[in-house]
Order: sequence, then structure tokens, then C-alpha cells
Amino acid sequence: MDLIIKGGKLIDGRGDRVPYYPWVSADLGIEEGKIVEIGDLHRTTAEKTIDAQGMVVCPGFIDIHSHSDVTLLLNPKAESKVRQGVTTEVLGSCGESAYPLAGIEARKQLESRSPNLPSYGLSVEWKTLSEYADVIVKRGVACNVVPITGHVPVRLSVMGWEKRRPTETELEQMKSLVEETMLQGSFGFSTGLIYSPSSFADIDEIADLCRVAAKHGGIYKTHMRGGGGRVIEALKETLEIGRRSGIHVHVHHHKAMGDQNAAKVKITLPMIEESISAGVHVTVDMYPYMAGQGNLNAALPPWIHEGGPKELASRLKERDVRERLKKEMVEPESVPQWESYVEQSGWETCWSGWRIVSCTKEKNKKFEGKSIAEAKPEWQDPFEFLFDLLADEDGSVPFILPDVGKVGEEFLHMMMRHPVMMVGSDGYALAPYGPLGAGMPHPRSYGTFPRGLGRYVRDLRVLSLGEAIRKMTFLPATTLGLTDRGVIEEGKVADLVVFDPATVADCATYASPHSYPIGIVHVLVNGKLVIENSEHTEALPGRVLRSTDYKR
Repeated sequence: MDLIIKGGKLIDGRGDRVPYYPWVSADLGIEEGKIVEIGDLHRTTAEKTIDAQGMVVCPGFIDIHSHSDVTLLLNPKAESKVRQGVTTEVLGSCGESAYPLAGIEARKQLESRSPNLPSYGLSVEWKTLSEYADVIVKRGVACNVVPITGHVPVRLSVMGWEKRRPTETELEQMKSLVEETMLQGSFGFSTGLIYSPSSFADIDEIADLCRVAAKHGGIYKTHMRGGGGRVIEALKETLEIGRRSGIHVHVHHHKAMGDQNAAKVKITLPMIEESISAGVHVTVDMYPYMAGQGNLNAALPPWIHEGGPKELASRLKERDVRERLKKEMVEPESVPQWESYVEQSGWETCWSGWRIVSCTKEKNKKFEGKSIAEAKPEWQDPFEFLFDLLADEDGSVPFILPDVGKVGEEFLHMMMRHPVMMVGSDGYALAPYGPLGAGMPHPRSYGTFPRGLGRYVRDLRVLSLGEAIRKMTFLPATTLGLTDRGVIEEGKVADLVVFDPATVADCATYASPHSYPIGIVHVLVNGKLVIENSEHTEALPGRVLRSTDYKR
């Protein structure tokens, strides 16, 4: 055989066989990228043998919620993800995908999100999903890629940054773009309804576009319109979209943000269960951290986003605009259908708790890793500092914000245990060197999956080992319709992780985010070793997976 993994504790991905005893002792034989034999292989020879004594062998982790659309082009080695055991990245999350680019505004928006492309000798030369996939394949990639179609480039290609309902002609054009991507292998459609221009869309527009994806067996992934005080209303809208379109609904990072809202999951989980009983297929994901990451521009009400980030930055230079913003941000209930970050906590908590991730201007890099309170001059009003920074950074500044405190942690545990919840990083494939090592990003890009296995399985015992692995492998695979992976079974693709359950842990922190985890010993992608003895082999055996290659 090409490779044998000997003596490991095999966890197949389907969940606990017997509670808290999820594994069987067996060898794995691999040939031509597939698992060909499971059992006692001590008499079988192989070109290479891995001794997995004392270690767990499980399917490769599928990151159902990734934002690596551009970073995989910059660094095909996918360092921060494959070192966690991630063998498949699901792109196009929260409405943001690198395709289709049928209009100038869609192209400009992607270029603004990708300022490092020129330093790697790259430019945005593709328009379609197929052309984007060709670029990925040409450069090579360490992990597999699952494409999802984002609402943002679809809407920008047809309507630009206009804040209004589409005409019948415009809606048909958007539906045509979604149809095109589905025929080229997209696995579904996504929205980010707190971010413009997705936030400009109403339920009718989204449901119509979802019907197109559903016709091809696609799923609907969404960052809902609210995650704190309005999480119940936002979930109602999401479930109604599923009911109208007949699509499988997948909710990103489902939680109720803010300690005062955390208990609302006691309401939202039964809502999800009732919808499932009524025939709407619903799944959710979350990351095992107490804080999330977003963009400071989302702290501003919807009207200022019309025209795009650069127009937003220009408006922020006007005194009357700033005064209106301050009033509405202090009294968010005065703005219809807008969930302000301040509804999750008071402004004083925001100023001290929000951490600036990165800035593009050299003079502003001194603010990275600092809170608004720490970054602003002592004499300056924090609102004015926020407006100045966004204006100077062309309307976009990523930041870290607390989701819940200790009061809400028990409700995060409740979410983790729910059978339809799976693990998603909401992060990027990064590396501690080069442009991808800049700034102070959320540690989830480096630590999500080892943190789940170490802190929440071994240390806190929130989940059993078998159930945690199911949420990282088999559950996302079946959600997407990846019938050839996500489970250890003869004939399946050999996407595999070998890890030490006694030592596996995340090392990335908010103060030192660019740190690889420990305990992930070997990682195979399509039968090839990408991580061997915890080091990257430089291999790039990943593939762009196409929905059209699966019966859905």
C-alpha cells in the first residue's frame, strides 16, 4: 500500500459508539488517496508507515465557516488551518465570495478586501467561479476548497451599492448569476445581513435567490440580521426563508450576544427544533471562544453604508453626519430594523472591550491590538476617534468584540451540545510570516479545532470526544453533501488527522494570535501527508470540490 497508519484509536466521525468510548483499535491502509482497508494490517507492507500508538485517528476537519477566499491565493500552504487538522475549507461565508464578478463594483469591492494581492504578483483577473477555481488549482493548495456563492458580489454586480429593492429585471439578473455559479459547482448561497450591501436586501429578495440554489441542492448559509437583542426576530426571518424556498438553512455562529441576551438560546433552540419538525432542514455552527470579530463600520447605522466603504469614509468627514450618527448610535431604537452593538453592552463596555485587529495605513498600525479607550488620545471623544479612524482607513477596520462574559458561558455550552451544531472557525488561513502575519487577528484562525478538543472535551468535558469529532467531520460533510469524505470508511477519501488527545491544545491568544497549536501530529489531504510530525511538508494536494461532482 502507499501508506499504513498503525495502532491508532480510530474514531470514524459518526459519533459515540458507546458514550465516552468512541474509538476502535485498528490499522488504516491507504492507496491512491483513498482508505482501502481497515483492520489488522501487521502483515501488510507499505511505502510508508505511521505509528499512531496512543493517538486518535479521525476524519479531517471540515471548517464549515471560513473566510480564506483570498488568503489561500496568497499562501496556498494554508498554514494556520492545516496545522489545526483542517483538510477542507468552506469559502464564501457571510455573503462574501470571490465570485461572480460580473460588475465593476463587485470587482472593486474584492480588490479593496485584498490589498496584499499585488505584493504576491497577483491581480483579480477572474470573473466566474470556474475561473477563480482555475487560479486556485494553478497555484496549488494544501487543503480542499468548497465554494459557496456570496450575496455581496451578486448584488454589487447588478445593483452596485444602491439601498433599495431590485426591479424585476435586476432580480432576474441576480438569479441568473446564482444559477451560473451553481452550474459551475457552488454548494449554495450565503448572506451577511448586518453588512452592506446584504443588509439592504429584504426577505423576498433573499428567498428568491435561495430558491435558485435550492433547485440545485444547495444550502443557505447566513450571518443573520441580528445576534443580540434581536436574535429571535432574525432567526424568525431566517427560518421563514427556509420555509419559502425549501432550502437547507445553516446559521453562522449562532448565539445570543451579550450576557443580558445569552439566555435567549433557550428560545431559539426550540424554534430551530420546531422548524426541523415542520420539514425545514436547519443546522448551525459556532466557534469555541467568548469573543468574535467583525468590522467597526458595522457599528454605524445602515443608511451611511449606501455607496460603499469609501463613500462612508467620505461622509464621515462631515460634521452634521457625525452628529446624526452619535444620536442614532446612542439611541439605536430610533433606527428601524437595526441591531446596534450597543444593544449587547453599554458604550463604555464597547470602548474598553473592542480591540482593533489591523490597519492599512502605517500611521495607524500603532492602534493594532488596542481598545478604543487605549488607542484614542485622552482628550478625544471615543465616537470622534472611531469616525476619524474609519475615515482614514477607507471605511473598514476589523475588530474583536466580546460575545458574552462568564454569565453567558453556560449558554454557549448549551449551544455546543446541541445535535445540529457543528464547529466553524469564522477565521482565515493565515501564517505568522509575511503579510498574513500582520495585525492582531482573532486567535480562532489558529486554534478553533484544537481548542474544541482540548478545552471543551478534555478539560471542561462539555462534549465527549466522539461527539466533538462528529461536529467537525461527519456533520458538516453530510450538510454539504460530501459523500466521499468526513468519515473513516473503506472507499472514502483519506482526509485524516492523527492527534494526541492528552496534549492537543490551542496556543493562540488575543495577545499573541499568530501561534500554532500543539498535539496535531499528522494531517493527510487526499491521502498525502501535509503535516508530518507537526511540521508542514510543503505538499499541496488539495482540490476544489464541485457540487456538480456529487449527487445532491
